[in-house]
Amino acid sequence: MSADSFCKGTLPNSLNQASITLLPKKDKNLLECGSYRPISLLNTDYKILAKVLACRLETVLPSLVSNDQSGFVKDRRSFFSIRRLFNILYTPSVTESECLLSMDAEKAFDRIEWKYLFETLNKFGVGSSFLSWVKLLYTCPSATELTNNTYSEPFSLHRGTRQGCPLSPLLFVLAIEPLAITIRKNNYICGISRWGTEHKLALYADDLLLFISKAKDTIPHVLELLGKFGTISGYKINLQKSELLPLNISDSAMKEITLPFKITRTSFVYLGITVTQKPCDLFKENFGKLQVTIQQDLAKWSPLYLSLVGRVNVVKMSVLPRFLYLFQSIPVYIPNSYFKKLDSIISAFIWNGKKPRLRKEHLQKAKQHGGFSLPNLRQY
Repeated sequence: MSADSFCKGTLPNSLNQASITLLPKKDKNLLECGSYRPISLLNTDYKILAKVLACRLETVLPSLVSNDQSGFVKDRRSFFSIRRLFNILYTPSVTESECLLSMDAEKAFDRIEWKYLFETLNKFGVGSSFLSWVKLLYTCPSATELTNNTYSEPFSLHRGTRQGCPLSPLLFVLAIEPLAITIRKNNYICGISRWGTEHKLALYADDLLLFISKAKDTIPHVLELLGKFGTISGYKINLQKSELLPLNISDSAMKEITLPFKITRTSFVYLGITVTQKPCDLFKENFGKLQVTIQQDLAKWSPLYLSLVGRVNVVKMSVLPRFLYLFQSIPVYIPNSYFKKLDSIISAFIWNGKKPRLRKEHLQKAKQHGGFSLPNLRQY
C-alpha cells in the first residue's frame, strides 16, 4: 500500500484524513475559538509509515541539531536545559545589563509553512528519497471535526506539522534549527558569558529561552530577527505570554528599553519549573507548591471507592511522576521534614483517613517480597 502510494504521489483519503475533537482550556471563555485545544486522531497505517520515517531520522538528528536543543532528540532531556539555566543564572556575573527572555510561540507546530519545511530538510541533506516520503505525508492532507458526535465536512490543511504524527516533533526540531543557527551567528545579539563560553539560547522544541547581555542594544535585534524568521517559516511569537527576567539591570536602565512583553522581577515558569532569581526560593516555589497541589489532588481521589492496590496505583501515576521531574531538574537540598509531611499526606490517602493497618515500610516492599511497591520518595 505504501509503495503504491509512493508511486502515485499521494495517500488514499482514508489514510490522510485526521479526526479532530476540541477540548476546552481551563478557565477560558468558551465562547472564543482560542479557548479550545484541538486533539487529532490519525489513521493507524499512516502512523506506522510515519514512525518508520521517524526511526530513520532520529538516528541522524543529534548530528544535525545543536546541543542547545534538548527536545525530541535522542539521549537529550528537558532537564538538560533547566540545569544549564540554573548554572548560568546562579553564577556571579561580571557583565552588566543581563537578562533572561522566555519566548512563547503561538501555535508553533500548526504554523510551519510546508515550503519552508521541505527546503530546510533539503538543506540539511536528508536525501531526495526520504524527502519524497515526507512530502507524500503532506500531499493533500485533510481533517474533519467531531462535535456532538457529528463529523463536519472534510477540509484541507495547508501548513503545520500533523498532530499525533510520530514524525512531526522531529520535523519541527529541524524546522526551528535555522533560527537557532542564525541567533548564534548574529554578532549583534550578545549572549551571557560564563566560564569563557557565550550562551545565547536554549530550546525545548518550540520553547525558546534567550540569554541576553547588553539588553538595550540586543533586544531590538532579537525582535527583528524573529520577525524575519516568522515571515519565512510561519513561526510567530506570542508577546503577551513572553517574559523577561532582569538579572542585574537597574529600574532606571529598564525604563530606557522599549519592551513589548511582560517584565517579571522575581520568577518565571520554564518547562514546568518555577525559576527564581534567588536560589534560596527554588524549594519553596516548586516543592512547596507541589506538596499543596498533591494534597488537593488526592483529596479529589479520596471519595472514590478504590481498593488498597488502586490507591497505591494512584500514588504511582499521579504523585510520583511529578516529583521525579522536580528531583531530576532542581538541585536543592530537601529536608527530612518535607518527606515526613509527604508520607503523612500519602498515608492519609492510602487508608482513607483511618488508622493504618500496615506499616509504611511493608507497603513499600516489592510485590515479590509481600509488599505493594508503594513509592519511597526518599530513594528518588
